[in-house]
Amino acid sequence: MNDDKPVWAELMADSPFADRHFTTVLEDNVIHSVRETRQEHLRIYKVVAAAIALAILWLVIGLDAKMNNINSSHEVNVKMVERKAYYDHGRLLFSVAPQPNARAGETNGYMFHFEEPLGTYMGKTLTIQAVQLLTGTVEMVSSEVIATPSPGYPGLERYTVRFALPLEGIWRLDVLLDDKTYGDVTVLMNKPSWETSPLFQSGKYLMRGNENQDGFIDAGFIAGKSQKYMWHFWGTEAQLNGPFEIKAVKEHSDTIIQIFSSNPLSSSNALASELNGADRSAQR
Repeated sequence: MNDDKPVWAELMADSPFADRHFTTVLEDNVIHSVRETRQEHLRIYKVVAAAIALAILWLVIGLDAKMNNINSSHEVNVKMVERKAYYDHGRLLFSVAPQPNARAGETNGYMFHFEEPLGTYMGKTLTIQAVQLLTGTVEMVSSEVIATPSPGYPGLERYTVRFALPLEGIWRLDVLLDDKTYGDVTVLMNKPSWETSPLFQSGKYLMRGNENQDGFIDAGFIAGKSQKYMWHFWGTEAQLNGPFEIKAVKEHSDTIIQIFSSNPLSSSNALASELNGADRSAQR
């Protein structure tokens, strides 16, 4: 038996198959297949990693956008409230008392209480302009050279102005002295009335508007068609002297349409003389 061992060992060392199946070509194919599999797995890993990175990026961007929206909303909410007093380094410069329940499209009264001595304002042009915070619409509402104190007061403790603003919402009233910013306050304009203005009699004509304030002979309005209207105004010389503008706002819109604006060269006295019982008139 011991003498047969070498013989069996030699026989077992040879392949039992007649041909060699694991050839060099097959070996190369296996190696190539393994490499292809590894490369495919690597591509999959890269795609998955890229997808995860993109998802994380979108998540970060989404959270950042959400925080920005929250911050923006907070800023808007902070700004979109009435602020009826202006302080400079803790010192009150002025405050305003608006007419209660003031509505857009209607003339409302505002009383400013200026705290500094009259000398601060005397001889200077005090201008008030209004800015609608939501749309940025700007309206010049008052401008005059200060020559006297408020009646019965040593300074401008009761400085009153009347004006109309065309849009609802929060308006910032900027106060300027000789075109330099002095301060600002914010006031609320409630929703306007979209009811048709009433008719009233003046002279021989039936007019539409606000009796003893303004109105026009109503010839009817046709969309897309031009038509002249005779406007009538009541008031003092101070109220009726100055530029004359007609603007329109469509319901459910913040767009202001400029209908007419007087020539700047003649705007100091843009309205014509009295007519049909009114103090001044204009045909436009």
